Amino acid sequence: MKKLYPAIPLLILVLLVGSWGVHHFAQRRLEAGIADFRASIGPDATFSYATARPRTLARGAHFTAVTYHNPAMTLIAADVRLGGLTGNNVQGEKIGSLVLRNVKVMTTSNTISLDQVELGNLVLPNTARAAGDMARPLGFDSLVLDKGTFTNMHLAIPASQTDVTIGRMTVSQYGMGRASHLDLDRLATQINLTPTRRISVDHIVVDGPDFASEVASLIQSGHLVHERHPQTMDLKKVEIDSTHPMLQIDHVTTSRFSTETEDKMDTKLDHLTLWSTGTDNPSILNAFGYDHFSGNIHANSTSDRSAGRVHLEPLTIESPDMGNLTMVSELDQIPFDDMAIIPETARIVSAAMTWDDLSLANHVVAGLAKSRDMDVDTYRQNLLTTLSTSDDASMRAMGRFLQSPQDHPLQIALRPMKPVNLMMLGVALSMAGDPSVAAPLGLTISTP
Repeated sequence: MKKLYPAIPLLILVLLVGSWGVHHFAQRRLEAGIADFRASIGPDATFSYATARPRTLARGAHFTAVTYHNPAMTLIAADVRLGGLTGNNVQGEKIGSLVLRNVKVMTTSNTISLDQVELGNLVLPNTARAAGDMARPLGFDSLVLDKGTFTNMHLAIPASQTDVTIGRMTVSQYGMGRASHLDLDRLATQINLTPTRRISVDHIVVDGPDFASEVASLIQSGHLVHERHPQTMDLKKVEIDSTHPMLQIDHVTTSRFSTETEDKMDTKLDHLTLWSTGTDNPSILNAFGYDHFSGNIHANSTSDRSAGRVHLEPLTIESPDMGNLTMVSELDQIPFDDMAIIPETARIVSAAMTWDDLSLANHVVAGLAKSRDMDVDTYRQNLLTTLSTSDDASMRAMGRFLQSPQDHPLQIALRPMKPVNLMMLGVALSMAGDPSVAAPLGLTISTP
């Protein structure tokens, strides 16, 4: 044992020298990596920091007070830690772990701040080095990420006076061709216009979409890609309010299965409450004597993108206060690449509806009487007399329904000679008592 004692100082010296050598090697590697990164981002971009220390075996680094800037954006982080660095410009630069704390991203149109960003198994795109005055593109469509967690995120968009906050968001399996997963807690959006609007969702889970391919499609064409694998979405406690409550849904679920030309969707809205917009801006609910709608909605649909058609099979609405609706319909001229213009282009090819009434019919009659400054009982009797003596079987069926709504489910079928634009349907139905209008609509009403 005594022979080992003289060797101990030598062993310590070897360890110290070796440790210094490893650290020196790691520091040189880090400096070379930083220089290479600065060369790759182009002449109009800058990267700076207060301190930079290498991690074990030069496979990681710890930066403080980091700033990245290019003409389009500025990113600031108080603390950045990288680990598990592998790969190269040919195979892809891989980062096993990347953690950023106290992050702020600023562009000309918005600002994003986060308490922490934690990325696992990130592969950066193999984009070529920047040339001339062109900055290296970020390539969000080409990134590969096994898991990313974003904590306490705040997005401010001054132009639209919109603020968005997210308590925690996790994205996993992001990458071209991957079925991704999104888990989001405490989403809140506030639109600071007059009147202020607030939108909140307690929890969102999305499974299946290829987010990277969707980003690539938006970048390349401005439209979302049509995917061909199952997707599901689950939302809990959705709320919209302003100076008063506007909408609340306890639970929303939707599933979609797609082929190259067809989408099948199943959507449920449980415990939906929709309030009127207030006495200062009355809605149809106010006109019929309701201050809110409450119920459940379930819709099954099949969409043929190649033909621009949608088939509802069926749509059901169950309202304990108003009644229950079941409807099957077919629509065409559906602009799947620009759904915002559906009301302008969509047409009804055919529709069939069954209505089991609880209170809506009496409310509608009372609302119509009020709009004509008539006594409700007088208006009802005149209407029933007119309908019961009509030569049209559909109008007589409507009379039987209004005589005792809860005893006679109302069935309405619409088979127009040519498709009817959605925007014109309300006008057409209001003139349904005119045979010259009802006949081209293929409108029939019955009470089984």
